[in-house]
Amino acid sequence: MHEYFVTQQLVKIAEDELKDVSFKRVTRIKVVVGELSGIIDESLKFYFDILTKGTILEGAQLKIIPKKALLYCQKCSEYFERTKDFTCPKCSSLGKLTEHGKEFYIESIEVDD
Repeated sequence: MHEYFVTQQLVKIAEDELKDVSFKRVTRIKVVVGELSGIIDESLKFYFDILTKGTILEGAQLKIIPKKALLYCQKCSEYFERTKDFTCPKCSSLGKLTEHGKEFYIESIEVDD
């Protein structure tokens, strides 16, 4: 359910960014969503379609760019993607969560002139 409020803010931010821009219509908004952000893609798209009706964003495609979580191995001093567990593929030590994969931001807004 928190996707509703997150999407509401996403729409507001996009509208604010476009208020001084001349364009015919918004064609696409690209959003980066980390796998650890807690945001469900399908819910984000669902609420986006609802919340953009009657706005300058109506009809725009919401393109979600997934961002994998990266773990950090203190023994190897390397980052790695999590597979089944948190084990480092090089040394089998336990990796620690990082900020990689928690992202949620607008990467770009595409418009037709």
